[in-house]
Amino acid sequence: MQFNKATATILAMGLAALLTGCEAEQTEKDMLAEAQFCLDKATDSSSATACMSKIDGLTSEKAYALRCAAGFIGAEVTSPENLSNALNAINGNAGAAGMLSALSFPSMTAVNSTFSDCNKSGSAGMKLIAAMAKSATTLASIAPMGSCGADLSGCDTAEITQSINDLITGLNANDPDAEATVTSIVTSIQTVYTSTCGSGTSTNDEICGQITSAVSNSGYDIATTDPNQLVAIGKELLQNWKN
Repeated sequence: MQFNKATATILAMGLAALLTGCEAEQTEKDMLAEAQFCLDKATDSSSATACMSKIDGLTSEKAYALRCAAGFIGAEVTSPENLSNALNAINGNAGAAGMLSALSFPSMTAVNSTFSDCNKSGSAGMKLIAAMAKSATTLASIAPMGSCGADLSGCDTAEITQSINDLITGLNANDPDAEATVTSIVTSIQTVYTSTCGSGTSTNDEICGQITSAVSNSGYDIATTDPNQLVAIGKELLQNWKN
């Protein structure tokens, strides 16, 4: 979701007109408009969180879409540099590791919260990018000896690539920790796959293509609940992200 300044201004003007000369309680539409206008100016976690306080208690898809966007702003994934890196990678100019590096959140707590909000937003694009952000942050969290530091968003392409290689090595050795990590990644993607990459619903050909290829190469169904099959799908996905 993009928050266009002109659109936000129009919404704010409409809000002002509705409230002029009226002491009535704000409607949900008013609250959403005010929060979106605020979010258009937010640049970090503190300001994004303050904007979301304006829609406390709202449970509509639009409210969750704003919370989803706020999560990305708070993680500074929406900075011009990170957006440029992610878009270049998605367009095939940098590779999957470059995209994942640009999408990594500061912590698993932060990305888990945003992933949940995005899944309730009703937006296929938000669901897919949140699943990729969760995968990226998971990979950053297992970087060798904490090389990404306390803030996982600082993980660069080389460190993400090393995490992918280490996971593949672990899977080949039947390491249970590696299997648990890759299962976590696959189940996150599994949650959003049908609505974002399923037949006739592909949100992004590059991202969905890698996932669909991994599922196909594994010989299993993305909807599987079999632990061994989930690991097999994950191993294929890692190979696609590595290449």
